[in-house]
Amino acid sequence: MTQSENLKIAQKGAYLSLIVYIILSIVKYFVGYVYDSAAVRADSLNNMTDIIVSLAVIIGLKISIKPADKNHSTLLVSFIIMFVGIQVVIENFPRIFSGAHATPNAITIYVSVISGVIMIIVFFINQKLAKRTNSSSLNSAAKDNLSDALVSIGTAIGLVFTQIGFPIVDIILATILGLLIIYTGFGIFKESIFTLSDGFNEQELDAYKNYVLEIEEVIDVQSIKGRYHGSSIFVDVTIVVESDLSLEEAHHICDKVEHHMHEKGISSVYVHPEPVSIQ
Repeated sequence: MTQSENLKIAQKGAYLSLIVYIILSIVKYFVGYVYDSAAVRADSLNNMTDIIVSLAVIIGLKISIKPADKNHSTLLVSFIIMFVGIQVVIENFPRIFSGAHATPNAITIYVSVISGVIMIIVFFINQKLAKRTNSSSLNSAAKDNLSDALVSIGTAIGLVFTQIGFPIVDIILATILGLLIIYTGFGIFKESIFTLSDGFNEQELDAYKNYVLEIEEVIDVQSIKGRYHGSSIFVDVTIVVESDLSLEEAHHICDKVEHHMHEKGISSVYVHPEPVSIQ
């Protein structure tokens, strides 16, 4: 299966997340508003930020399929998410000390549990697709799916306390969710700055170096560099080979390295051979 085909399959997982998040955010906001739960409304806003993240993933995957200028979409996404989180905290934190707290309807608990179960199912689907396509973006999206599932289930557990005489828990949960949204946005902001400055994960580079060394004819890796392009990874590597090889033989080794790296999910690989005698 080609890299382009893998990316198209990965897009299906991103679209699945997008559709589910749209539905859940609408349902939860409606339920939270009608049945008076600040925590469920905050959880719906958390899902709305996930809609933006899912769109960014889809854009990244499309860029990986069709080359384009470096995009700054995730940087904008991070600011939007942090803004939403700040608004949630500003709205709910002062209410903790207000003294009057309404008790949400028990239906909010069921909605949160169902939401959590749905997101667990989406997590398993996207995790399977991520492994099949070697998509790091979809793998990250799957982890976000699981995180959102746990948040919804945690919200449901917290809402149980509102039914036994502790309605303030609803406001506390909403505030915590607001802080979680801010934290998520800040994490995306840091990652975006790192990527836009052509930064690359050193642990990933070490892993790619080991992949290259799995080719028997490669004596050593002189240098290796990587960069991100959308959801794709481009790698430039200089390998050390025997000095007595012909140009054709050295070219064949480079082809083996490129093919091996493509199988590991690397979108584009440039391999340059150097003879061991000049090391």
